Amino acid sequence: MLYLILTIVGGVISSVMYKASAEMGCRRMQHLMVERAILVPGFVCLGVTVGGMSVTGDVIVLSFIAGMSLFGSRWGLLKALSMGHASITFTFWNLSLVIPVLLSIFLWGEVPSKWQMLGLALVPICLLLLRETKRGDNSAKRNTPFRVALYLVLLCACGEGLFSTCFKIMDVRGLDASRNTFLVLYNSVMLMAILSTTYSRGWSPPRKKEYISGTAGGLGLIIAGYFGILAVLQIPGIIFFPVLAAAVLVITVLCTSLFWREKMSAAQRLGIVLSIVAIILVSST
Repeated sequence: MLYLILTIVGGVISSVMYKASAEMGCRRMQHLMVERAILVPGFVCLGVTVGGMSVTGDVIVLSFIAGMSLFGSRWGLLKALSMGHASITFTFWNLSLVIPVLLSIFLWGEVPSKWQMLGLALVPICLLLLRETKRGDNSAKRNTPFRVALYLVLLCACGEGLFSTCFKIMDVRGLDASRNTFLVLYNSVMLMAILSTTYSRGWSPPRKKEYISGTAGGLGLIIAGYFGILAVLQIPGIIFFPVLAAAVLVITVLCTSLFWREKMSAAQRLGIVLSIVAIILVSST
């Protein structure tokens, strides 16, 4: 349980820093570059200290899939945060838990209860409520066509869901001895994707605010990633993913609402509440 709590703390830190980065006008690739440049040596140091650095073919393949899916997810997340409400964006993002939970049910035989099935059934209702658009007066840049917002949301959700599923596969295939190798490799893959994309667009080094937001977010992710992979190796996926998503979502929404005071419609607020209910139901046993 301690591992799960620490994973939640790290997740909240990194999520709030994504919103702060968007509000400060940080460039997405430069923020992600600093963040991953912090993560790679951080996980190397942890791996050398505590072990879990065995290398296998399975881990290499999983790391590539996880790194590329996370690259797409986090790019989409930062883009969405620069164009819309943080509370709604983070709610969509956390509903990606449906992907690893469904895979845990259908591929790995984790039998859902009636409450878990009810929680999954609520997800489409939540999405319909959250899609309604209402923006504050200071948000001209946020008047985004729905199809663009939908593309970003799907990119976030699918990428994050596939990334989370790779953690579950580490458990299913008994790769505990390679857990820190996985953390180092998938972050290295993502960093290489960021550097390649930045170079192809014309190199531009990070600015001071991108160093600050990227470093803070990276430190939060070191906590979340290290303790998250320990937690998922001890807690069933059908519990771990929903509890983590629910807790991070609630705390992050509270923080962003307090710091940035974004306006939402009644339908959107109801959608967030129902999303939290759905996550709690899915996490029930």
